[in-house]
Amino acid sequence: MDEFKYAGLTPYDHLVFAKTIQIGLENFGANRCWDASEYANSIFEGFNTSKKTHLIYKNADARPLILAISGRERTDDEAVVVRKACCSSPHCLNPCHYYWGGRQDVAFEKAQKNKKLSIDVIKRLRVGYESGLSCRRISRIYKLPYQTVRRICSGETYESISKFSSTIDEKDVLHQSSLVCKELIMSNPDEAKKLQIKYHEMNQMECPWHKKGEAKHKGNFGLMGECLDCMEKIKEGYCSVDVRNFDLRWYWQVKRFWEQVDVKDKDSCWPWQGTVKEKKNESVACFPSPCHSAKTQSAHRVAFWLSRGYTGKYRVFIGKNCEPHCCNPAHLTIRELPEEAQNPQLQEVKLHHDNIFEHFKNRKA
Repeated sequence: MDEFKYAGLTPYDHLVFAKTIQIGLENFGANRCWDASEYANSIFEGFNTSKKTHLIYKNADARPLILAISGRERTDDEAVVVRKACCSSPHCLNPCHYYWGGRQDVAFEKAQKNKKLSIDVIKRLRVGYESGLSCRRISRIYKLPYQTVRRICSGETYESISKFSSTIDEKDVLHQSSLVCKELIMSNPDEAKKLQIKYHEMNQMECPWHKKGEAKHKGNFGLMGECLDCMEKIKEGYCSVDVRNFDLRWYWQVKRFWEQVDVKDKDSCWPWQGTVKEKKNESVACFPSPCHSAKTQSAHRVAFWLSRGYTGKYRVFIGKNCEPHCCNPAHLTIRELPEEAQNPQLQEVKLHHDNIFEHFKNRKA
């Protein structure tokens, strides 16, 4: 496809993109937003939500690629990607929520989203003008800017609203997208097989919080390798150091990690007492990760994983006024989290069967 060639993407990149769309077709409906940051599996590497206005795929705008994979190529008359007013996510992958148009189409969709204009309102504005009402009078009635009303009534903007009233045939778009995806996958059988194996492996992947016999914390990972089940708890402000949260196979490793941390009261820094690198600028904690090839991580990252939830490749930061290598989870932040999740209250600390804070107070006394 031309759009993929213009973006400099390889056949494998094309295949990964098609597989992502196919997963969306299998799991979500035409009216629902397929938010890449929420639904895309971490196997589909290359997607990026760093831009607030649109989704990025391999450093290219993903919107023309979404339209191309549904069999719609750009034309000279319609060379602008338009996102429908019903779409609530700028990182949406749903082909039904985009179409090729012009600047006028973009303005119309924005006006619809802000609930200022609709096809029905445009018709009523023109009927009122033809009946003898002035543009100023109409603007007051409908609480719209005078210049907007004047341009609509004179035919300068939205001169023909017939094309706006013609809706996208969603069934046809989804059917065409499905055919294109299947064709791409069948034309690259070897690469598709590798991708399918990788996808199934990812579905079996578990985060440290998974317990045998439970469905959560397994095969549900986002673009950064974060466990989406954990992210829900983190956003709610969950923060607890309790070795009993983990399955028996993880218990001793978790316990061993916290034994290398000088656990103090809730407000104090908890210095890392384990291994550090030669220049002492980075701590080293032995802890395997589902999305990292290395068996060691920085101590404050592991402290965040074991107290709040598994966040994959997201960077964990220590507070500005903290001691070096602080592992107090209440002092650790991830910048991508919402504000309400940035300053959690540490609920409890249980490294044994007793309360470690009471033990600390007694030792201090």
